[in-house]
Amino acid sequence: MSTLEIAEEKGLKDVLVFRLCECDAVAAFTLEEAKLWYTETTGITDDEMYDDGEIEVVSLDYQVYKDEDTTDLISVREIVETHWNGEPFIVFSTLY
Repeated sequence: MSTLEIAEEKGLKDVLVFRLCECDAVAAFTLEEAKLWYTETTGITDDEMYDDGEIEVVSLDYQVYKDEDTTDLISVREIVETHWNGEPFIVFSTLY
């Protein structure tokens, strides 16, 4: 008896935004994907990120400043829809 394997194709609707640390939120399909991409891209270690239980999924309705020189706001949804190309990326970064 053969097993039928169904490939799950993920798209924009499956993208989540994870707040991995105090400063950065990353768009990815899974937390593991976000963490791996983030550590490889930034060089930050797991110790410098929030523990898995503290990492939050950011609402797509959450609004951030468009850039540091403006008071205009943009939704996380709009950022993801505009910039998602199938690969994780930093959606927003804040410095305290």
